[in-house]
Amino acid sequence: MTPTPTRRRTLFPGAPVRTRLVVSISLTTVIPLMTLFYVQTMILSGLSPEQRGYLPALGISTMLLILGGAAIIWDLAREAETANRRWRELSLTDELTGAYNRRYCEIRLRDEIARSERSGNPFALLLIDVDHFKRVNDEGGHAAGDQVLRDLCHLIQEASRATNALCRYGGDELAILLPETPVAGALIYAERVRRLVSRTTFAAGGAITVSIGVAAYPDDGRTADQLLAMADSSLYAAKADGRNRVGGVGKPAG
Repeated sequence: MTPTPTRRRTLFPGAPVRTRLVVSISLTTVIPLMTLFYVQTMILSGLSPEQRGYLPALGISTMLLILGGAAIIWDLAREAETANRRWRELSLTDELTGAYNRRYCEIRLRDEIARSERSGNPFALLLIDVDHFKRVNDEGGHAAGDQVLRDLCHLIQEASRATNALCRYGGDELAILLPETPVAGALIYAERVRRLVSRTTFAAGGAITVSIGVAAYPDDGRTADQLLAMADSSLYAAKADGRNRVGGVGKPAG
């Protein structure tokens, strides 16, 4: 999904962040303030003309110290921003598959509802379940099951628009959010995914199939709970109808 950011060159690369922070605070606050205090004291004490000749150099050196400290603070701020962005990515990404996780799905689902309420555009939610996934684990072990999930997510991502959000909702269940997609388009996409999976041989699990449930906003619900319940009900209907189907309306793979 999201690429790992490359390590950026920083000022004082060998020094800990705390050390750089102390240095930057010293350069931008303590030293300039002490310098200005000294200048003011000398002026009040009655600086001689010769001594006043040093004031321009002192002012320039003070400005350089301030700029140096500001550069370090800017550097630290950018580094903190990069680390914070990476932390957000990790907190919203499934470690096994690289897809988004359940927490991201729930956040994104609420965002899509709010966006659709403002724009009036529909969107769709898909729930995907691997058929007989327990058999994959029983025959090949959990390592095989993990590899099937990784390969499945990669396969779906390659066949999807960049705006689609693929999430590992739990176990072998995946969720896909399709922004600005009506139910008819969602069914076409779901059927395409179903066919693609059924025609793919997975290195770890051989041939597998998936069942897919579809729900669309606002026809199938106006809240996250309603849409999830409808997609889950549609998924259950697909499984009850023989698996390898889309919401009870798809056809078995030929």
